[in-house]
Amino acid sequence: MSNTVIQLKYSNVTNKPPTLNVSEPAYSSISGTLWIDDGTSVVAIGGKAYTTKIDNATSAATANTLVLRDATGNASFNYVTANLNGNIYGNAGSAERWFTARNIGVSGDATGIVSVDGTANANIPLVLSNSGVNAGNYGGSTNAAVISVDSKGRITYAANVAISSSLNFAGDVGAAPGSLSLITDTLNIKGGLNGGISTNAIDANNTVLVSVDNTVLRNSGNQFITGDLSLTGSLFVAGNTTTVDTTTVSTADSLIRLAANNTISDVLDIGFYGKANTGTSVTHHGLVRRAGTGNDFFLFKGLTSDPTANVLATGSVTAANTATLRANLTGGMISALANTISVVDGGTGAGTFAVGSIIVGDGTNSLKVLANTGTAGTYGSTSNTLIVTTDSYGRVSSVTNSAIQIDASNIVSGKLAITRGGTNNDTYTTGAAVFYDGTAIKTLANTGSAGSYGSASYVPVITTDAFGRVSGVSNTAINIDTSAVVSGTFGVARGGSGAASFSIKGVIVSDTSSTTGALSSLTSSTEGHLLQISSSGAPTFAHLSGGTF
Repeated sequence: MSNTVIQLKYSNVTNKPPTLNVSEPAYSSISGTLWIDDGTSVVAIGGKAYTTKIDNATSAATANTLVLRDATGNASFNYVTANLNGNIYGNAGSAERWFTARNIGVSGDATGIVSVDGTANANIPLVLSNSGVNAGNYGGSTNAAVISVDSKGRITYAANVAISSSLNFAGDVGAAPGSLSLITDTLNIKGGLNGGISTNAIDANNTVLVSVDNTVLRNSGNQFITGDLSLTGSLFVAGNTTTVDTTTVSTADSLIRLAANNTISDVLDIGFYGKANTGTSVTHHGLVRRAGTGNDFFLFKGLTSDPTANVLATGSVTAANTATLRANLTGGMISALANTISVVDGGTGAGTFAVGSIIVGDGTNSLKVLANTGTAGTYGSTSNTLIVTTDSYGRVSSVTNSAIQIDASNIVSGKLAITRGGTNNDTYTTGAAVFYDGTAIKTLANTGSAGSYGSASYVPVITTDAFGRVSGVSNTAINIDTSAVVSGTFGVARGGSGAASFSIKGVIVSDTSSTTGALSSLTSSTEGHLLQISSSGAPTFAHLSGGTF
């Protein structure tokens, strides 16, 4: 039958099918509606949604529900919107005109009245009562406004009161006090006459900032300077203590004068000292000319007391506190020494040495002569090697002969014979196999059969030599009868089905779960099933269905 649609589409996810064939029905369980295409569009023709509305009809005033008369023929409504003719009984929810027009007015500080009948909006014109205050401007550059306000926020009194328009000013030095007009004059605040002080007026917050530069310095009180201080004149510092807390002190003076006040009597020590933490305590070390000692200088170390009073503590000049001076001395002679000069003092610590001997330190700040080792002589030969022992000074302290035994690794010329573990040969072809010809191990010549043989349609025929190597190869075409195929399954690409068996009475289709296109059996034992195509395009047995939308 031409153009006849017998399918019924359905959907569990969509309210209305977007398109249908002409006269094709469809049902949505979401909207509960039966749809059909009437030739112009998809329209609703029934369904559970409509039967439910009919079943739910009631005579009560229920929203979105069909009206059903009750047993007396009446029905209830909340609102009726219509043009009505005749009498209506009951309370009206709305009307276009009042039955009787009314006047509406206000009284008090403001009065007014208007007539209203409900047919149009109406405004009440108000008339504000007089407050008793004269109309005009109050306040200004020379007057201040005095205003009274009642509890309702109305101004009940207003008057002008004159204000002063001048400002008196004076300074702590200079001319007599002055006066300026607040209306026409400007008060200028300037810095000092000699500079160093500057002012800056900020209109945004009515502020005058007074600043001093780096040329201004107070002459009293404690002061702190965070930047550099440069002086072009002399600096005189009075007081008892001068502290310089810097990492570098630089002066152009080539001589530093100390103890400038030590001129009445020789009562002050002259010199310099410093502190050092020696691991157990902080001690003092320096060079000082002791007061009243003439021209003697004391190089001291390890003093536990700090000579802060410019005088070393009594009894500090001892042998234990005397420091060692290490220096290169030139000119003059050292004489009248009772003992030898030690190594630490630039001497040898010894009085005599043997002629031609080796001299070393003995570990006690002295030098000594090394004794001979007694190994003078001739050692070694063509059949003996030497075993030599040296002392800590690198001298030969003992020598013995040992017979020479040569390892094969020491052979640097000639050919090592087969009987000595050699090959009796010295050249080989790179990458070639080797063999023994009875006198030497030599290179085995290639057979000349290198190449690729065999393929999907050819099998190689191979010949080998006495060494088991391939000496000849030829290709032979492969001819296989079907009776030789005893395992595996021919795929679709080789003209097979891709399957080894099929279900009885099955319909042969392309397997929907295989990417090789193999065939499989599609069966069904349910009466009335038809072979159809699913929404994904796969063949399947099922009852007739119009599909989904």
